[in-house]
Amino acid sequence: MKNRFFFPFLVLVLGFIFAFSLETAPALEYVRFIQDGKERNEEGRVIIEGSKEFGFEARDGQFYIFAAEIIRSGRNVVAVENIVARRRDHVPFVPYTKAEMLERLKEEFPPSEGYHFLDTHGPFIIVYTTSRAFANRCGTLLERVHTEYATYWRRRDVKLTAPEFPLVAVVLSSEERYRQHAVQEGINLFPEQRAYYHKLTNRIVLYDMTGQQAFQEGNQRRVNPNDVLEFLTQPENIKTVVHEAVHQVGFNIGMHPRYVINPVWLYEGLAVLHEVPDTRHRSGWTPGPHVNRPRLDQLRRYLGRTHQESPIIKMIQGDKLFSNPQTALDNYALAWGLTYYLVRRRPQELAAYLKILQEKNPESDDSDEIRIEEFEACFGSDWNAFERDFINFLRRL
Repeated sequence: MKNRFFFPFLVLVLGFIFAFSLETAPALEYVRFIQDGKERNEEGRVIIEGSKEFGFEARDGQFYIFAAEIIRSGRNVVAVENIVARRRDHVPFVPYTKAEMLERLKEEFPPSEGYHFLDTHGPFIIVYTTSRAFANRCGTLLERVHTEYATYWRRRDVKLTAPEFPLVAVVLSSEERYRQHAVQEGINLFPEQRAYYHKLTNRIVLYDMTGQQAFQEGNQRRVNPNDVLEFLTQPENIKTVVHEAVHQVGFNIGMHPRYVINPVWLYEGLAVLHEVPDTRHRSGWTPGPHVNRPRLDQLRRYLGRTHQESPIIKMIQGDKLFSNPQTALDNYALAWGLTYYLVRRRPQELAAYLKILQEKNPESDDSDEIRIEEFEACFGSDWNAFERDFINFLRRL
């Protein structure tokens, strides 16, 4: 008799769950807009909708921000710059699958123009114009960072999620193509910058830093896997890939909310914390807080000559310090030092601080005062004692 009623009951329960998921999932939004003089159509979800800006995330994970203004004509109506039309229905938002993402990428990066594609069988898709061997090498390193970075922080009581979207890395064959691509995306690169993570496209872009591909294209010789072993002998190349991978993974597993203003010192501090190569390992990298000798040397020089009353406070408040060539190196070094100190000496407080930032949303306030309040809530307000302990910690390294 029990079995007679089990199936109708199961159908009822599953129907309730499905209806609940439809009700709670964001509705799919269809937006037609102008970008770079061309009309585009995208499906996605609204992330920000206010009187100043409209933020829309497409199903491939790309984020579009449009300026909004209030037009007064009887009632207040918000008009969004470059939006031609928009509508929504009751279909829930679902990110692209890997197969769907691959088809979209082939439209953007036509195979007829020399682009190839590699599925790493993890969350990554590699779009490349380099050799297959180099693309494989990058894919292996990216997958290792994704797995090991998330594992490391979960073990330290940081709540993380799986990536919602397939992760895309664009690997180009030469520095020239790489810099042309950055210009097209509106990215201002430092002269020595060899890779970047773009928060709006949610992609890593880099190039064959070994120079093997450009050399062999000029000499009409095929690249073989042994050629790519040179990558392992150049720690700077490994550091570059890992640094950007930490950014991309961090913004996709919930370490940092992607749609809010995050303190730059923290996400750059985590990247320089984990970027240190380990050429003793066959992958060239192992996770965890290693002493970053170049950053430590830079930090000691900086602290030895600075006359600022509190460079840490200034860095916590000053995101632009990282984009100014005159202050960037010093503040990257200070971000490494502070992050390394917190991981080693204040891990529980650091996990609490990360939780405060993880819970912020696009409407959350961000100001110099709020940043200091958030920091002091976890690490205390006695800055003299904090900085004294920090300096003493550095001296023992």
